[in-house]
Amino acid sequence: MIVDVIKQAKKMHNIPCSDCQYFTNDYRLKCPVNPFKATTEAAIDCRDYHIGKN
Repeated sequence: MIVDVIKQAKKMHNIPCSDCQYFTNDYRLKCPVNPFKATTEAAIDCRDYHIGKN
């Protein structure tokens, strides 16, 4: 059980959204480019990810 929690935590730390220039940090629309992927595991390999905030 603890091993599963650790694995999940490591996976969540790989989600790049908070460092992406498109990330808004607004709960209503976290990402205008991929709104359904934002802050989920699907965002780990996001093709639209661009590092850096405006």
